[in-house]
Amino acid sequence: MKQLFILFIFLTSLSLHAQFNAVEYDFTANAGVLQTNPGAAYPYKKLFGVPLLNNVNLFAGNTGFTLYEVLAPGSNFEQKVQKTVNQLSDSDYVLLHYRHDLFSYGWGSNFEAFKYIGLYWELNHITYTPASLLKLGLYGNANYMNKTFDISNFASKTELIQALYFGLNTNLNPKISIGGRIKLYFGVANAQSVGNTGKLYTTKGQNNFYLHHLDNVNIQMQTSGYHDNADTGYYINKLFFNGNFGPGIDLGLTYKLNNKTTWSAALLDLGFIYYNKDINNYYASGNYQYEGVDLQFSNQSFIDYWKNLKNEFQEKIKNEENHTGYISWRPTQFYTSIKYGIGNLSHQKCENFLNPILNYTDFIGLTGFLQFQPVKPHLGISGFYEKRWSKHLYTKFNITADNFSYYALGGGLVLNLGHLQMSLIADNLLGLSDIAKSHKQTLQFGLNFIR
Repeated sequence: MKQLFILFIFLTSLSLHAQFNAVEYDFTANAGVLQTNPGAAYPYKKLFGVPLLNNVNLFAGNTGFTLYEVLAPGSNFEQKVQKTVNQLSDSDYVLLHYRHDLFSYGWGSNFEAFKYIGLYWELNHITYTPASLLKLGLYGNANYMNKTFDISNFASKTELIQALYFGLNTNLNPKISIGGRIKLYFGVANAQSVGNTGKLYTTKGQNNFYLHHLDNVNIQMQTSGYHDNADTGYYINKLFFNGNFGPGIDLGLTYKLNNKTTWSAALLDLGFIYYNKDINNYYASGNYQYEGVDLQFSNQSFIDYWKNLKNEFQEKIKNEENHTGYISWRPTQFYTSIKYGIGNLSHQKCENFLNPILNYTDFIGLTGFLQFQPVKPHLGISGFYEKRWSKHLYTKFNITADNFSYYALGGGLVLNLGHLQMSLIADNLLGLSDIAKSHKQTLQFGLNFIR
């Protein structure tokens, strides 16, 4: 059993990604800024994302431990795993996010809304690593008499989707920019175990040393996208507009409070996917008490104690499997920021008059973030400094505190070479020197043709 939990901890630590993109949000020089704020004060009139090389986003984080703590030289591996489990809390988790734009195109003019369309792939994964349940599996229950272990602390969700979107961005007046995006999600694959309830605990028994309790247990696992007899072609076909669909919207707003101060907010991925293809759902529910096996010594025939125990357990804890469709909600995100111009006023061409952001060369500000997810939301706040060096070069630096780290230094670079724009964004720059010791890491890059 110990080896099983050691393997679980190790494998979970290898896939660590998350998705608070503090640097990209409202970084208006970046042609991809509408992905995090559809209502940004957008300065471009034409956009074409280089296929397969645009908005590639990897963002990593783990709230409970680092890979170094498990693999560092010193004590033996099992001792390091035990130390790692001991420092976890019931709300610790790992979160994986990967996004890759396949296609994006936008067009507009000075006197009409900017319109854009696109298609992207996205992978999300979250697994909670609740300390109490891990300790129960690692050490057993002898040292935890009368302690209640809450099953609701465990949740896991993995999804691979495609999203086709169409968006509008416009300036209502010199102070207000708004935008929105409608999405059609295609659910390629999904596996989720959320909303679990129940309690486990051990008390002193009357007929034996211990009496083990399972109270009001309700556990579910819902899956879509797997077929027993599927071949490679089946999974390739699922990558292109399969039968699991769902709607979604993104909304954004930018408001210029005065000549120097601008506030913005965005709500992303408000939507769901209805899965009804290749469904396999598993449920377990009920109450059970176990006080050990009452051995019978007689000349009677052999008693199959294991079979009796198994039958008794299955009678009390009902297992069900069905193929009913289900809804999976998207990981909705909320951003907001306030920024203040501190640089020099720069000369603007007439077509940029309605853009309230680029009038100053330097900005400071704060960005806040909230992502809804099982058990515990992902919260973050980031302070930033943004600078326009010339019409060819823009930079942004952030110091971010969130669930994964109290401070992380991030940076963004946008370089315009004629009509070709290259962008590079990274978070936790100091952690790049030793990724194994880092609680989070991110990397994003993009290539766009702009005008």
